[in-house]
Amino acid sequence: MKLKINCDKCDARKIVEENYTQYDEIVINTDELVVDSRSKAVLNRLPFNISADYVRSRDDEESQKPSARTVNGIYEINESSIVEDDQSIVVNGVLKIAPKTEDILRKYESIVVNGIILCPKSVASILPLPGLSINGLIKAYPDEYTLLDNNFKLDKYFPMRATNGSGYFAASYIYDADLETNFSMLAEKNIKFHTDKIYIRKSHLEAGLSLFNIEAEINEVPDICTIVQGNVVLDDSFITAYGTNPYVIGNLDIPKESKEILNSLESLTVDGTIKVNNQCVEALNSLNASYKELEIVKGVVLQDRPIINISRDILEENADGVTIQDCAVVKFESNIEPELIRERVKIKDCAKVDCSSEQKSAVDFVSTDVAMVGTGSILSGIFNSIFGDSSSDGNNGRNSDTKYVNADYYEL
Repeated sequence: MKLKINCDKCDARKIVEENYTQYDEIVINTDELVVDSRSKAVLNRLPFNISADYVRSRDDEESQKPSARTVNGIYEINESSIVEDDQSIVVNGVLKIAPKTEDILRKYESIVVNGIILCPKSVASILPLPGLSINGLIKAYPDEYTLLDNNFKLDKYFPMRATNGSGYFAASYIYDADLETNFSMLAEKNIKFHTDKIYIRKSHLEAGLSLFNIEAEINEVPDICTIVQGNVVLDDSFITAYGTNPYVIGNLDIPKESKEILNSLESLTVDGTIKVNNQCVEALNSLNASYKELEIVKGVVLQDRPIINISRDILEENADGVTIQDCAVVKFESNIEPELIRERVKIKDCAKVDCSSEQKSAVDFVSTDVAMVGTGSILSGIFNSIFGDSSSDGNNGRNSDTKYVNADYYEL
């Protein structure tokens, strides 16, 4: 077995010898090769054949620096944050930066944000700092404002708790949860709000609108409605929790079992997508519901599973079809004909569909946003997608016993 790597830059400093002992020959074609003393010794013991325009040896402190800390979700930097030497962070989500933290920010070796930075305007004015990169948005608020939850529930207790003359910022929206909320008290206290969107009750419009930033989007909520925040399902507990006049800020799923529950609603507003079973469409139309988008689903919906097995019986028992979505691995039994898959299956937003070669074209036809379709394990599929499948036919002139890597940057 051979391995051939073509890249602009190859970093060998973290090479693990055991990962490459299976190869009879390893060819690297690169513009720049980065090595240190340890990796040089490993490369010399293995059957490497390297062609590089430039070889850089780095036994300095940089090669010993700790790897960046990765945070998925929310990370906060405030005046009490302690930054270690050469500390780096990667935030996949939201980075909240408090006022008066400019000097703390400069102590970080690097900050990478894949998402949103929430910070006061004084901090935003100095961004981007050296070493800070953002793949997303910067949302800035006045320095004197208090940072609230991104989606903030303004309840009847807030006017009593708010400090005179203060301002409050919510990155996404503020919703007027209680009919009893005293907006006149908020006005007397000279309270100000800043957000992208407001959900405010009709009876509060006159007293409340002047408290919000002028560019905020206004959504008027009827006084009889109960505001439901987040994605929800119309089930047996829905009316008990939210009543017969729900106003949903999010998405609503209406399965076929909910037809009678839908008939008991007096009104329905959804600031998002309604996903409704086709057997409930007539009842939904008679309600004259308001929504942003409507998605009609046929048959049963199977979703949010790590692994799901689809048998012939499942498809035969659901003549209206089966929708499979947001699952990690979907496995089809081999005795299911491709025609039955085409007729009764829809697959959305799944990582891997395991099926036979005879079923593959049918699965491809009914799939949307599916990463991998076919036989074999996820790991072998990922490996082959990166290195190339050495066992496949029609390899475009490549040797069948050679695995290939083509990349801008590759780390051994």
